[in-house]
Amino acid sequence: MATEGNRGDSRNDANLADLKEAIGGKLQRRQEERVTKLEDLRNQRETATGKQESSNYFDSTFTNEKATVEERLSTAGSVEKSALSDLFDSLTLSVQKLQKFITESTFFLTSYEIRKSQDDVEKLFAAIDEKRDELIPKKKFAFKGRQKKSNKPKEVKPTVAVEEVDGPLNNIQSDLLKFQCGVFDQANAVFELQSQEVKSKDVGLTNLSSCTVKLYGSPNAIHMNNLTNCTVFSGPVPGSIFVDNCQGCTLVVSCQQLRVHHTTATKFYLHVTSRAIIEDTTDVGFAPYNWTYPEQDADFKTSELDRGRNSWDDVDDFNWLASDKASPNWSVITEEKRVQSWEM
Repeated sequence: MATEGNRGDSRNDANLADLKEAIGGKLQRRQEERVTKLEDLRNQRETATGKQESSNYFDSTFTNEKATVEERLSTAGSVEKSALSDLFDSLTLSVQKLQKFITESTFFLTSYEIRKSQDDVEKLFAAIDEKRDELIPKKKFAFKGRQKKSNKPKEVKPTVAVEEVDGPLNNIQSDLLKFQCGVFDQANAVFELQSQEVKSKDVGLTNLSSCTVKLYGSPNAIHMNNLTNCTVFSGPVPGSIFVDNCQGCTLVVSCQQLRVHHTTATKFYLHVTSRAIIEDTTDVGFAPYNWTYPEQDADFKTSELDRGRNSWDDVDDFNWLASDKASPNWSVITEEKRVQSWEM
């Protein structure tokens, strides 16, 4: 028969066992936490090292490819005239591939690296266009005919006749020479440029008020300047779309890169394969691109724009440096406020 002392010893042994188990469990948890922390630190170091290695690879590859384009461009003056068009087309394609390389590398690049490389690409495009204009001069353009004044918007095809112009060029003709094609200094009208008119060209839209512009096909780039209360639609652009000083507009566009400056109260229905960039811009909204038109699939194939990749809501505001708070200068357009159909 167990005595009171024996029962006391049994209770003490049980308590001691429980205490040992508790201490053992606590030590085990500490060890597991320590191992987990060390693993996290190791992963962080590997990630940082991987990003640094990727960044170094990007910088080396980008610098070499950029130097190759610049070297080939510097030899253009010694190329036979019959081969110049092929040379410039090849150089443009190389720069487009560089632009795509930037897009595919944005995951590990800093905002500064992205901006610098994109600026370098823009300078390459400009240098190619400048050299092309120097060695393959365009004929001067002039508009034929005039629009009748009307209070109601009407569809007007911006046909341009190729002919020599005596005397100084006016602003419209200067823009045509700069941008290859486009719509300039118009109000209260509807314009449509077809695929063959814009294919692989730099398109300019300048000084427009209360206009609707539809760009079918795949232009090389689009420049929008001084637009007020306009609606612009574009097919896939393998290069950049530049928006500057636009107010109260709706832009339904697809591109590899979007750069927005000095713009307010404007809505973007956007397909973009890299982060959109805004600067000195306020009260702009973003929603997914949703314009469709015949032959659009073929245009996407021509542009080589990745239709399955859309960073429409990944916007980099260069005027907003806080990383812990969203920029107040742009917002996502809620679904109930989005335009669902563009039938006009």
